[in-house]
Amino acid sequence: MFAKPDTAAAEATHLLHFEPLSAGDAGLDIPCDPTGRVGLDALGEKLRNDYFFARTLIGRLFARPTVRLVRPLGAG
Repeated sequence: MFAKPDTAAAEATHLLHFEPLSAGDAGLDIPCDPTGRVGLDALGEKLRNDYFFARTLIGRLFARPTVRLVRPLGAG
């Protein structure tokens, strides 16, 4: 369930990562600022709905989110 990047994701320097509690499930990455704040107005409808879904299910399907630095393509 990795959300497709939109313009907000393309410009983001950090991602709020929701790690799944079950090994076979997919995580979710949402663009955010370095402190983990998500700009809801900059997200597309699907990504915004995915964010609300993941937040609601913290402790059931997802662990508490962590902030991760975005690595440019080719870095690593």
